[in-house]
Amino acid sequence: MHKNRTMHLFSTGNLRYSLTASLLMGSVMGIVRSFFAAPIPPDFLYSLLSKFLGIPFIFNLIHDLPFSLDRSAKYILYGLAVLIFLLFFFFIGLFQKTVWRFVGYLGTAILYSTIAISTTGLVLLPLQGLGFFGLSPNNLYFPVLSSHLWAGALGCIFTFPTFLLKPKAFRPNRRQAIRKSSLGLLGFFVSASALTFLQNISADNTFSDGFLKGVKGLSERLTPTKEHYQVSKNIFNPSLSKNDWTLKVIGRLKNSLDLTLDDLKALPSVERPSGLICISNPVGGSLIGNSLWTGVRLATILEIAEVKNDANEVVVRAADNYSDSFPLDAALNPGTILAFLHNGDPLTRNHGYPLRILIPGIYGIKNVKWVKSINLASTDYLGYWQTRGWSDEAVVETMSRIDTKTATLLPNGQAAIGGIAFAGLRGISSVEVSIGNEIFWQKAHLEFPSDPYSWTRWTYVWEAESGRHAVTVRATDGLGLVQTPTRRKSLPDGATGHHSLRIMVPS
Repeated sequence: MHKNRTMHLFSTGNLRYSLTASLLMGSVMGIVRSFFAAPIPPDFLYSLLSKFLGIPFIFNLIHDLPFSLDRSAKYILYGLAVLIFLLFFFFIGLFQKTVWRFVGYLGTAILYSTIAISTTGLVLLPLQGLGFFGLSPNNLYFPVLSSHLWAGALGCIFTFPTFLLKPKAFRPNRRQAIRKSSLGLLGFFVSASALTFLQNISADNTFSDGFLKGVKGLSERLTPTKEHYQVSKNIFNPSLSKNDWTLKVIGRLKNSLDLTLDDLKALPSVERPSGLICISNPVGGSLIGNSLWTGVRLATILEIAEVKNDANEVVVRAADNYSDSFPLDAALNPGTILAFLHNGDPLTRNHGYPLRILIPGIYGIKNVKWVKSINLASTDYLGYWQTRGWSDEAVVETMSRIDTKTATLLPNGQAAIGGIAFAGLRGISSVEVSIGNEIFWQKAHLEFPSDPYSWTRWTYVWEAESGRHAVTVRATDGLGLVQTPTRRKSLPDGATGHHSLRIMVPS
Protein backbone atom coordinates (compact mmCIF):
# COMPACT_ATOMS: atom_id res chain seq x y z
CA MET A 1 0.00 0.00 0.00
CA HIS A 2 2.78 2.40 0.99
CA LYS A 3 4.71 1.44 -2.16
CA ASN A 4 1.69 2.20 -4.33
CA ARG A 5 1.28 5.64 -2.77
CA THR A 6 4.94 6.42 -3.38
CA MET A 7 4.71 5.29 -7.00
CA HIS A 8 1.59 7.40 -7.44
CA LEU A 9 3.38 10.41 -5.92
CA PHE A 10 6.21 10.08 -8.46
CA SER A 11 3.93 9.37 -11.38
CA THR A 12 4.70 10.91 -14.77
CA GLY A 13 1.82 13.36 -14.40
CA ASN A 14 2.98 14.64 -11.01
CA LEU A 15 6.60 14.90 -12.13
CA ARG A 16 5.59 16.72 -15.31
CA TYR A 17 3.43 19.15 -13.37
CA SER A 18 6.02 19.84 -10.66
CA LEU A 19 8.86 20.34 -13.17
CA THR A 20 6.79 22.73 -15.27
CA ALA A 21 5.64 24.64 -12.18
CA SER A 22 9.24 24.93 -10.88
CA LEU A 23 10.54 26.20 -14.24
CA LEU A 24 7.70 28.73 -14.42
CA MET A 25 8.39 29.92 -10.88
CA GLY A 26 12.12 30.21 -11.60
CA SER A 27 11.46 32.25 -14.75
CA VAL A 28 9.11 34.63 -12.95
CA MET A 29 11.59 35.03 -10.08
CA GLY A 30 14.23 36.07 -12.61
CA ILE A 31 11.88 38.63 -14.12
CA VAL A 32 10.87 40.01 -10.70
CA ARG A 33 14.50 40.32 -9.59
CA SER A 34 15.71 41.86 -12.86
CA PHE A 35 12.93 44.34 -13.62
CA PHE A 36 11.54 45.20 -10.18
CA ALA A 37 14.74 44.79 -8.07
CA ALA A 38 12.47 43.19 -5.46
CA PRO A 39 13.77 40.69 -2.87
CA ILE A 40 12.56 37.17 -3.66
CA PRO A 41 12.64 34.09 -1.36
CA PRO A 42 16.07 32.85 -2.58
CA ASP A 43 17.47 36.24 -1.48
CA PHE A 44 16.48 35.46 2.10
CA LEU A 45 17.97 31.98 1.87
CA TYR A 46 21.21 33.37 0.36
CA SER A 47 21.41 35.96 3.13
CA LEU A 48 21.23 33.12 5.65
CA LEU A 49 23.74 30.86 3.87
CA SER A 50 26.22 33.69 3.17
CA LYS A 51 26.82 34.06 6.91
CA PHE A 52 28.96 30.93 6.64
CA LEU A 53 31.32 32.42 4.02
CA GLY A 54 33.23 34.36 6.67
CA ILE A 55 33.92 31.33 8.89
CA PRO A 56 37.74 30.99 8.89
CA PHE A 57 37.86 27.40 7.59
CA ILE A 58 35.36 28.08 4.80
CA PHE A 59 36.90 31.44 3.88
CA ASN A 60 40.41 30.01 3.55
CA LEU A 61 39.10 26.99 1.64
CA ILE A 62 37.33 29.25 -0.88
CA HIS A 63 40.31 31.58 -1.32
CA ASP A 64 42.63 28.63 -1.98
CA LEU A 65 40.55 27.54 -4.97
CA PRO A 66 42.38 27.60 -8.35
CA PHE A 67 41.48 29.59 -11.47
CA SER A 68 40.19 32.59 -9.44
CA LEU A 69 37.06 30.62 -8.53
CA ASP A 70 36.99 32.46 -5.19
CA ARG A 71 35.66 35.51 -7.05
CA SER A 72 32.56 33.56 -8.04
CA ALA A 73 31.85 32.05 -4.62
CA LYS A 74 28.93 34.25 -3.67
CA TYR A 75 27.34 33.93 -7.11
CA ILE A 76 27.60 30.14 -6.92
CA LEU A 77 26.06 30.31 -3.45
CA TYR A 78 23.20 32.44 -4.73
CA GLY A 79 22.59 29.94 -7.52
CA LEU A 80 22.53 27.20 -4.89
CA ALA A 81 19.94 29.16 -2.91
CA VAL A 82 17.72 29.44 -6.00
CA LEU A 83 18.13 25.72 -6.67
CA ILE A 84 17.28 24.76 -3.08
CA PHE A 85 14.15 26.90 -3.12
CA LEU A 86 12.98 25.45 -6.46
CA LEU A 87 13.71 21.89 -5.33
CA PHE A 88 11.67 22.53 -2.19
CA PHE A 89 8.69 23.61 -4.27
CA PHE A 90 9.31 20.82 -6.78
CA PHE A 91 8.89 18.31 -3.96
CA ILE A 92 5.74 19.81 -2.48
CA GLY A 93 4.41 20.20 -6.03
CA LEU A 94 4.20 16.42 -6.24
CA PHE A 95 1.29 16.62 -3.79
CA GLN A 96 -0.59 19.24 -5.82
CA LYS A 97 -3.08 16.86 -7.42
CA THR A 98 -4.00 15.39 -4.03
CA VAL A 99 -4.34 18.84 -2.51
CA TRP A 100 -6.68 20.27 -5.15
CA ARG A 101 -9.01 17.28 -4.82
CA PHE A 102 -9.64 18.30 -1.20
CA VAL A 103 -9.57 22.11 -1.33
CA GLY A 104 -10.06 22.96 -5.00
CA TYR A 105 -7.95 25.12 -7.28
CA LEU A 106 -8.43 28.36 -5.40
CA GLY A 107 -7.64 26.65 -2.10
CA THR A 108 -4.50 25.12 -3.64
CA ALA A 109 -3.31 28.53 -4.84
CA ILE A 110 -3.90 30.00 -1.38
CA LEU A 111 -2.11 27.08 0.30
CA TYR A 112 1.00 27.34 -1.88
CA SER A 113 1.08 31.11 -1.41
CA THR A 114 0.87 30.57 2.34
CA ILE A 115 3.76 28.07 2.21
CA ALA A 116 5.94 30.60 0.32
CA ILE A 117 5.11 33.41 2.75
CA SER A 118 5.60 31.19 5.81
CA THR A 119 8.95 29.87 4.55
CA THR A 120 10.17 33.45 4.31
CA GLY A 121 8.49 35.01 7.33
CA LEU A 122 8.55 32.16 9.85
CA VAL A 123 11.81 30.42 8.94
CA LEU A 124 14.38 32.32 6.84
CA LEU A 125 14.06 35.75 8.46
CA PRO A 126 13.90 34.60 12.13
CA LEU A 127 16.94 32.36 11.62
CA GLN A 128 18.91 35.51 10.72
CA GLY A 129 17.81 37.34 13.86
CA LEU A 130 15.48 39.61 11.89
CA GLY A 131 12.32 38.58 13.73
CA PHE A 132 9.18 36.88 12.50
CA PHE A 133 8.25 38.30 9.10
CA GLY A 134 11.28 40.61 9.37
CA LEU A 135 9.63 42.83 11.97
CA SER A 136 12.82 43.22 14.04
CA PRO A 137 14.26 46.77 14.11
CA ASN A 138 17.53 45.16 12.91
CA ASN A 139 15.91 44.45 9.55
CA LEU A 140 16.84 47.45 7.41
CA TYR A 141 17.11 45.67 4.06
CA PHE A 142 14.11 43.47 3.33
CA PRO A 143 10.84 45.44 2.93
CA VAL A 144 8.36 43.55 5.09
CA LEU A 145 5.13 43.97 3.13
CA SER A 146 6.30 43.85 -0.49
CA SER A 147 8.74 40.98 0.18
CA HIS A 148 5.95 38.76 1.47
CA LEU A 149 3.53 39.85 -1.24
CA TRP A 150 6.07 38.77 -3.85
CA ALA A 151 6.56 35.46 -2.04
CA GLY A 152 2.79 34.91 -2.02
CA ALA A 153 2.50 35.77 -5.70
CA LEU A 154 5.25 33.30 -6.59
CA GLY A 155 3.53 30.58 -4.58
CA CYS A 156 0.32 31.28 -6.45
CA ILE A 157 2.12 31.16 -9.80
CA PHE A 158 3.32 27.67 -8.92
CA THR A 159 -0.26 26.39 -9.32
CA PHE A 160 -0.76 27.78 -12.85
CA PRO A 161 0.60 24.74 -14.77
CA THR A 162 -2.48 22.87 -13.52
CA PHE A 163 -4.50 24.86 -16.04
CA LEU A 164 -1.80 24.73 -18.73
CA LEU A 165 -1.40 20.97 -18.61
CA LYS A 166 -5.13 20.23 -18.39
CA PRO A 167 -6.82 22.77 -20.65
CA LYS A 168 -9.90 20.66 -21.36
CA ALA A 169 -12.97 19.67 -19.40
CA PHE A 170 -13.34 22.99 -17.64
CA ARG A 171 -16.42 22.92 -15.50
CA PRO A 172 -18.15 26.19 -14.52
CA ASN A 173 -16.87 25.98 -10.96
CA ARG A 174 -13.36 25.40 -12.31
CA ARG A 175 -13.58 28.43 -14.60
CA GLN A 176 -14.75 30.46 -11.62
CA ALA A 177 -11.79 29.22 -9.57
CA ILE A 178 -9.38 30.18 -12.36
CA ARG A 179 -10.96 33.63 -12.64
CA LYS A 180 -10.65 34.20 -8.89
CA SER A 181 -7.08 32.88 -8.81
CA SER A 182 -6.09 35.13 -11.73
CA LEU A 183 -7.65 38.17 -10.11
CA GLY A 184 -5.99 37.34 -6.82
CA LEU A 185 -2.60 36.88 -8.50
CA LEU A 186 -3.08 40.15 -10.41
CA GLY A 187 -3.78 41.85 -7.09
CA PHE A 188 -0.60 40.33 -5.64
CA PHE A 189 1.47 41.61 -8.57
CA VAL A 190 -0.05 45.09 -8.60
CA SER A 191 0.41 45.50 -4.84
CA ALA A 192 3.96 44.13 -4.78
CA SER A 193 4.98 46.08 -7.88
CA ALA A 194 3.55 49.33 -6.52
CA LEU A 195 5.31 48.91 -3.18
CA THR A 196 8.61 48.00 -4.86
CA PHE A 197 8.30 50.96 -7.22
CA LEU A 198 7.64 53.37 -4.36
CA GLN A 199 10.63 51.98 -2.46
CA ASN A 200 13.00 52.26 -5.42
CA ILE A 201 11.82 55.47 -7.10
CA SER A 202 14.25 58.39 -7.04
CA ALA A 203 17.14 56.14 -6.01
CA ASP A 204 19.90 57.76 -7.25
CA ASN A 205 26.37 56.68 -9.89
CA THR A 206 57.90 63.95 -16.77
CA PHE A 207 59.98 63.71 -13.57
CA SER A 208 59.13 65.54 -10.38
CA ASP A 209 61.65 65.20 -7.57
CA GLY A 210 62.70 61.91 -9.15
CA PHE A 211 59.14 60.59 -9.54
CA LEU A 212 58.38 59.61 -13.12
CA LYS A 213 54.78 60.27 -14.12
CA GLY A 214 54.82 58.55 -17.51
CA VAL A 215 55.19 54.93 -16.37
CA LYS A 216 52.74 52.75 -18.28
CA GLY A 217 50.39 50.78 -16.06
CA LEU A 218 50.94 52.94 -12.98
CA SER A 219 47.78 53.56 -10.95
CA GLU A 220 46.28 57.02 -11.25
CA ARG A 221 46.66 59.32 -8.28
CA LEU A 222 42.87 59.32 -7.92
CA THR A 223 41.00 56.15 -8.81
CA PRO A 224 38.07 56.73 -11.20
CA THR A 225 34.75 55.76 -9.67
CA LYS A 226 34.12 52.95 -12.15
CA GLU A 227 37.54 51.44 -11.38
CA HIS A 228 37.33 51.75 -7.58
CA TYR A 229 36.91 48.35 -5.98
CA GLN A 230 33.64 47.52 -4.31
CA VAL A 231 32.95 44.54 -2.05
CA SER A 232 29.76 43.63 -0.23
CA LYS A 233 28.11 40.56 1.22
CA ASN A 234 25.19 41.02 -1.17
CA ILE A 235 24.29 39.70 -4.59
CA PHE A 236 21.91 42.64 -5.04
CA ASN A 237 22.94 45.85 -3.28
CA PRO A 238 20.31 48.16 -1.74
CA SER A 239 18.62 50.68 -3.99
CA LEU A 240 17.62 53.57 -1.74
CA SER A 241 15.51 56.63 -2.39
CA LYS A 242 16.76 60.02 -1.26
CA ASN A 243 13.16 61.03 -0.47
CA ASP A 244 12.57 58.12 1.91
CA TRP A 245 16.04 57.88 3.43
CA THR A 246 16.96 59.34 6.82
CA LEU A 247 19.94 58.91 9.13
CA LYS A 248 19.15 58.14 12.75
CA VAL A 249 21.77 59.13 15.34
CA ILE A 250 20.78 57.51 18.64
CA GLY A 251 22.08 55.89 21.82
CA ARG A 252 24.19 57.44 24.58
CA LEU A 253 23.47 61.02 23.47
CA LYS A 254 21.74 64.02 24.94
CA ASN A 255 20.03 64.74 21.61
CA SER A 256 18.89 62.03 19.21
CA LEU A 257 18.91 63.14 15.58
CA ASP A 258 16.91 62.23 12.51
CA LEU A 259 18.69 63.74 9.48
CA THR A 260 17.82 63.83 5.80
CA LEU A 261 20.43 64.00 3.08
CA ASP A 262 19.63 67.70 2.61
CA ASP A 263 20.20 68.24 6.35
CA LEU A 264 23.66 66.73 6.06
CA LYS A 265 24.53 68.74 2.95
CA ALA A 266 23.51 71.94 4.77
CA LEU A 267 26.25 71.33 7.38
CA PRO A 268 29.90 72.38 6.80
CA SER A 269 31.43 69.79 4.48
CA VAL A 270 35.01 68.67 3.79
CA GLU A 271 36.64 67.23 0.69
CA ARG A 272 39.60 64.92 0.96
CA PRO A 273 41.42 62.21 -1.01
CA SER A 274 41.53 58.94 0.86
CA GLY A 275 42.84 55.45 0.33
CA LEU A 276 40.48 52.58 1.07
CA ILE A 277 41.54 48.94 1.21
CA CYS A 278 39.55 45.76 1.81
CA ILE A 279 40.69 43.54 4.65
CA SER A 280 40.45 40.53 2.31
CA ASN A 281 42.86 42.08 -0.22
CA PRO A 282 45.69 39.60 -0.86
CA VAL A 283 49.35 40.62 -1.27
CA GLY A 284 49.53 42.50 -4.57
CA GLY A 285 45.73 42.50 -4.86
CA SER A 286 43.42 45.02 -6.52
CA LEU A 287 40.96 45.55 -3.65
CA ILE A 288 42.30 49.03 -2.91
CA GLY A 289 41.45 52.45 -4.31
CA ASN A 290 42.22 56.11 -3.71
CA SER A 291 39.44 58.59 -4.45
CA LEU A 292 38.18 62.05 -3.63
CA TRP A 293 35.42 61.95 -1.03
CA THR A 294 33.14 64.76 0.14
CA GLY A 295 31.02 64.72 3.26
CA VAL A 296 30.39 65.88 6.81
CA ARG A 297 32.79 65.17 9.65
CA LEU A 298 31.24 62.65 12.02
CA ALA A 299 32.63 64.73 14.86
CA THR A 300 30.36 67.58 13.73
CA ILE A 301 27.28 65.36 14.00
CA LEU A 302 28.32 64.05 17.43
CA GLU A 303 28.96 67.58 18.65
CA ILE A 304 25.37 68.50 17.79
CA ALA A 305 24.04 65.32 19.41
CA GLU A 306 26.22 65.81 22.56
CA VAL A 307 27.77 62.47 23.45
CA LYS A 308 27.30 61.30 27.04
CA ASN A 309 30.35 60.56 29.20
CA ASP A 310 29.83 56.80 29.30
CA ALA A 311 29.81 56.35 25.50
CA ASN A 312 32.93 54.77 24.00
CA GLU A 313 31.73 52.77 20.98
CA VAL A 314 30.05 53.75 17.71
CA VAL A 315 27.78 51.14 16.12
CA VAL A 316 26.81 51.70 12.48
CA ARG A 317 23.95 49.86 10.78
CA ALA A 318 23.33 49.73 7.04
CA ALA A 319 20.29 49.31 4.82
CA ASP A 320 21.43 45.78 3.87
CA ASN A 321 21.39 44.72 7.56
CA TYR A 322 25.18 44.93 7.73
CA SER A 323 26.61 46.37 10.93
CA ASP A 324 30.01 47.17 12.43
CA SER A 325 31.56 49.31 15.13
CA PHE A 326 34.65 51.34 15.97
CA PRO A 327 35.93 53.30 19.00
CA LEU A 328 34.62 56.78 19.76
CA ASP A 329 38.18 58.15 19.40
CA ALA A 330 38.17 57.06 15.74
CA ALA A 331 34.80 58.75 15.24
CA LEU A 332 36.18 62.05 16.56
CA ASN A 333 39.17 61.92 14.21
CA PRO A 334 38.77 64.93 11.85
CA GLY A 335 39.40 62.58 8.92
CA THR A 336 36.33 60.44 9.69
CA ILE A 337 33.48 61.60 7.48
CA LEU A 338 30.00 60.70 6.39
CA ALA A 339 30.52 60.86 2.61
CA PHE A 340 27.80 61.67 0.09
CA LEU A 341 30.02 62.52 -2.93
CA HIS A 342 32.59 60.28 -4.64
CA ASN A 343 34.96 62.05 -7.03
CA GLY A 344 32.56 65.00 -7.08
CA ASP A 345 29.43 63.00 -7.93
CA PRO A 346 26.74 61.41 -5.75
CA LEU A 347 27.70 57.97 -4.52
CA THR A 348 26.77 55.18 -6.88
CA ARG A 349 24.48 52.43 -5.66
CA ASN A 350 27.39 50.01 -5.32
CA HIS A 351 29.47 52.49 -3.34
CA GLY A 352 26.78 53.15 -0.75
CA TYR A 353 24.27 55.72 -2.02
CA PRO A 354 23.16 57.92 -0.40
CA LEU A 355 25.69 57.84 2.48
CA ARG A 356 28.71 55.86 3.60
CA ILE A 357 31.23 56.27 6.39
CA LEU A 358 34.99 56.64 5.86
CA ILE A 359 37.39 56.05 8.75
CA PRO A 360 41.06 56.65 7.92
CA GLY A 361 43.53 53.96 8.91
CA ILE A 362 40.93 51.20 9.23
CA TYR A 363 40.15 48.52 6.67
CA GLY A 364 37.07 48.85 4.48
CA ILE A 365 35.29 46.19 6.55
CA LYS A 366 34.34 48.98 8.98
CA ASN A 367 33.74 51.72 6.39
CA VAL A 368 30.03 50.93 6.22
CA LYS A 369 27.98 51.72 3.10
CA TRP A 370 24.25 52.53 2.85
CA VAL A 371 24.34 53.92 6.39
CA LYS A 372 20.94 54.09 8.11
CA SER A 373 21.76 54.54 11.79
CA ILE A 374 24.63 55.51 14.09
CA ASN A 375 24.29 54.31 17.66
CA LEU A 376 26.54 55.52 20.49
CA ALA A 377 27.08 52.65 22.94
CA SER A 378 28.94 52.06 26.20
CA THR A 379 29.85 48.41 25.50
CA ASP A 380 31.86 46.69 22.77
CA TYR A 381 29.88 45.52 19.75
CA LEU A 382 30.90 42.77 17.36
CA GLY A 383 29.71 43.39 13.82
CA TYR A 384 28.68 41.16 10.93
CA TRP A 385 32.18 39.82 10.17
CA GLN A 386 33.63 40.05 13.68
CA THR A 387 31.21 37.34 14.85
CA ARG A 388 32.82 35.16 12.17
CA GLY A 389 36.39 35.64 13.36
CA TRP A 390 37.55 38.80 11.55
CA SER A 391 39.52 41.54 13.31
CA ASP A 392 37.62 43.99 15.49
CA GLU A 393 40.40 46.62 15.38
CA ALA A 394 41.02 46.17 11.63
CA VAL A 395 44.00 48.57 11.55
CA VAL A 396 45.53 48.75 8.06
CA GLU A 397 48.77 46.79 7.62
CA THR A 398 51.61 48.40 5.64
CA MET A 399 51.39 47.27 2.03
CA SER A 400 53.12 47.95 -1.28
CA ARG A 401 52.33 46.77 -4.78
CA ILE A 402 54.01 46.65 -8.20
CA ASP A 403 51.53 47.91 -10.82
CA THR A 404 53.65 47.47 -13.93
CA LYS A 405 53.92 43.99 -15.42
CA THR A 406 55.93 45.43 -18.33
CA ALA A 407 58.58 48.09 -17.80
CA THR A 408 58.49 51.41 -19.66
CA LEU A 409 61.57 52.06 -21.80
CA LEU A 410 62.92 55.61 -21.49
CA PRO A 411 64.70 57.51 -24.29
CA ASN A 412 68.04 56.98 -22.53
CA GLY A 413 67.54 53.20 -22.60
CA GLN A 414 66.69 52.81 -18.92
CA ALA A 415 63.64 50.85 -17.71
CA ALA A 416 60.99 52.29 -15.40
CA ILE A 417 58.46 50.53 -13.17
CA GLY A 418 56.10 51.77 -10.48
CA GLY A 419 53.32 51.05 -8.07
CA ILE A 420 51.62 52.13 -4.85
CA ALA A 421 52.18 51.88 -1.10
CA PHE A 422 49.76 52.44 1.76
CA ALA A 423 49.90 52.31 5.56
CA GLY A 424 46.75 54.13 6.64
CA LEU A 425 47.25 56.91 9.17
CA ARG A 426 50.95 56.06 9.58
CA GLY A 427 51.75 57.18 6.04
CA ILE A 428 54.69 56.04 3.91
CA SER A 429 58.25 57.30 4.49
CA SER A 430 60.06 55.19 1.88
CA VAL A 431 59.69 52.42 -0.70
CA GLU A 432 62.47 50.06 -1.75
CA VAL A 433 62.85 47.73 -4.72
CA SER A 434 64.96 44.62 -5.15
CA ILE A 435 65.89 43.43 -8.65
CA GLY A 436 66.90 39.81 -9.24
CA ASN A 437 67.11 36.87 -6.91
CA GLU A 438 69.55 38.50 -4.47
CA ILE A 439 67.90 40.74 -1.91
CA PHE A 440 69.58 44.10 -2.45
CA TRP A 441 67.24 46.99 -1.70
CA GLN A 442 67.32 50.22 -3.72
CA LYS A 443 65.34 53.37 -2.90
CA ALA A 444 62.39 54.12 -5.15
CA HIS A 445 61.19 57.67 -5.85
CA LEU A 446 57.99 58.74 -4.11
CA GLU A 447 55.37 61.16 -5.35
CA PHE A 448 55.13 64.26 -3.17
CA PRO A 449 53.31 66.01 -1.78
CA SER A 450 51.22 63.09 -0.62
CA ASP A 451 47.85 63.66 1.07
CA PRO A 452 47.77 62.42 4.68
CA TYR A 453 45.08 59.81 4.02
CA SER A 454 46.04 58.79 0.48
CA TRP A 455 48.16 56.05 -0.95
CA THR A 456 51.68 56.94 -2.13
CA ARG A 457 52.77 56.25 -5.68
CA TRP A 458 56.37 55.23 -6.36
CA THR A 459 58.61 54.72 -9.41
CA TYR A 460 61.98 53.08 -9.90
CA VAL A 461 64.38 53.50 -12.85
CA TRP A 462 67.38 51.26 -13.59
CA GLU A 463 69.73 50.02 -16.32
CA ALA A 464 68.08 46.83 -17.42
CA GLU A 465 68.70 44.24 -20.11
CA SER A 466 65.72 43.05 -22.11
CA GLY A 467 63.90 39.99 -20.81
CA ARG A 468 62.17 39.05 -17.59
CA HIS A 469 63.40 40.27 -14.21
CA ALA A 470 62.27 39.23 -10.72
CA VAL A 471 61.23 42.36 -8.82
CA THR A 472 60.20 42.66 -5.16
CA VAL A 473 58.95 45.75 -3.33
CA ARG A 474 58.65 46.75 0.32
CA ALA A 475 57.59 49.94 2.14
CA THR A 476 58.47 51.66 5.40
CA ASP A 477 55.70 53.48 7.23
CA GLY A 478 55.83 56.95 8.79
CA LEU A 479 56.81 55.46 12.16
CA GLY A 480 59.93 53.88 10.64
CA LEU A 481 58.59 50.31 10.70
CA VAL A 482 59.58 48.23 7.67
CA GLN A 483 56.89 46.16 5.99
CA THR A 484 57.14 42.56 7.15
CA PRO A 485 58.19 39.91 4.60
CA THR A 486 56.18 37.27 6.47
CA ARG A 487 53.39 35.94 4.28
CA ARG A 488 50.04 35.86 6.05
CA LYS A 489 46.57 35.34 4.66
CA SER A 490 44.01 38.10 5.00
CA LEU A 491 41.94 36.35 7.69
CA PRO A 492 41.64 37.68 10.36
CA ASP A 493 43.79 40.86 10.43
CA GLY A 494 44.66 41.55 6.79
CA ALA A 495 47.32 40.04 4.52
CA THR A 496 51.04 40.72 4.96
CA GLY A 497 54.17 39.96 2.91
CA HIS A 498 56.22 41.45 0.09
CA HIS A 499 54.82 41.63 -3.42
CA SER A 500 56.97 40.11 -6.16
CA LEU A 501 56.55 39.98 -9.94
CA ARG A 502 58.52 38.84 -12.94
CA ILE A 503 58.54 42.02 -15.03
CA MET A 504 59.15 42.09 -18.75
CA VAL A 505 61.68 44.63 -20.05
CA PRO A 506 61.09 45.13 -23.79
CA SER A 507 64.02 45.06 -26.21
